[in-house]
Amino acid sequence: MTRQRAVPLLLAAAAALIVGCNVSTELSTVPYGFVTVVAQKAVTGHSTSPVGTFYDAGGLGVPTAIAPWDSCRLQSYTSTAPLTIGQFYPSISAGAAIQVKLASRTDSLFPVAVGPETQYRLRSPAAVPYTPGDSVGLVIPGAGSGYPAVTVRAKTAEVLAVTEFAAPASGSRLDLRWNAGHDLNNTVTFSFRYGALSADTLNSQVYCQFKDDGADSIPSKYIAAWAAARTKSWAASRVRTYVAPVARGGYFDFISTFDLPTPIAP
Repeated sequence: MTRQRAVPLLLAAAAALIVGCNVSTELSTVPYGFVTVVAQKAVTGHSTSPVGTFYDAGGLGVPTAIAPWDSCRLQSYTSTAPLTIGQFYPSISAGAAIQVKLASRTDSLFPVAVGPETQYRLRSPAAVPYTPGDSVGLVIPGAGSGYPAVTVRAKTAEVLAVTEFAAPASGSRLDLRWNAGHDLNNTVTFSFRYGALSADTLNSQVYCQFKDDGADSIPSKYIAAWAAARTKSWAASRVRTYVAPVARGGYFDFISTFDLPTPIAP
């Protein structure tokens, strides 16, 4: 059985919530900003390539790792790239560059066009070394007609380690164990992907979100189809968020993940 990379969760989920909604210019819009830090494997230790995105949006909501905890649901699965918020709302400027301060160094993110949106990225293709769990400081200068200025400091997600497990017997639950976190802004998610109806491709999943306390279980009614499937895999993520208000009724959301399997830095 192979495991596949987990998609960084919450920002994609925010975009998915927009699908099917009537996005109208009559909605009152406010500034929303996101900076995501995803852990990558480096030659030694870990690295990351932070990404910042900023929008003028209405009714978007703010992705958070706090709730809902301890819940599972069955849903379809696809390996195609998730939707981006920029496919629904316009990007706005957050200034000429964003400063990112890690424990060992300070870097800057610069705006670049990526598909339908503007993303703030490192100018160098090389990722930035860091230790998962370290704090990161962000200085967003803002733009007069764009995103407001804001300075925040938040912690990144620590390394996630999941105890090995086997598919449960028919009619049994699946017990999960992992190294517990120590932050109410943490959650741990599991995605059990499988080929429904004996399919050879992954087309369904059991998606669970748990309190990051190191142990939980998935009832048989959810996990039975995955356990019996011929084709299956799983992925997990520790997610940490930090949400702060900004001027003009807007929000800033810092999202950090440690995924299993962990992507390899370019």
